[in-house]
This record gives sequence, structure tokens and C-alpha cells, in this order.
Amino acid sequence: MGKLSRFLLAAVLTIPLFAAGCAEHRQAYVWGPSETTYYVQWEHETHRNHVEWEQRNDTDHNAYWEWRKHHHD
Repeated sequence: MGKLSRFLLAAVLTIPLFAAGCAEHRQAYVWGPSETTYYVQWEHETHRNHVEWEQRNDTDHNAYWEWRKHHHD
């Protein structure tokens, strides 16, 4: 087996390890029944007027999810 072939084989075999390591550090949030309660709490704590989630911009979405990371179920 040539040097390049061994390198490519090693790279292909280690990619899942790196991907799994990155996935461990991600928190995936799904909008469930309890999420509305947190959303209303976020609006109150951050002194925002009530606006439906879909009407908010990306900046507000990011701010909410950042806040949400620190407010667990």
C-alpha cells in the first residue's frame, strides 16, 4: 500500500472520531411544550415585549438560545 493510500485510509477512519468529539460539545434544543414557558421567562427577564418566536430576528433567536443554555429543565 502506498504512502498516500495509507494516509487516506487513516484520515477516513479518524473522521468519525473527530465528528463524535464535536457532537459531544453541542447542545441541541428542540422546541417542546415546556419551551414556551422558558421563552416567556426570557422575554420577561430581558425586558422584551412579547413577540411570537417566528417574528423574531436571528439576533433575538441567538440571544434566546444563549440564555437558554443557562436555564435547564
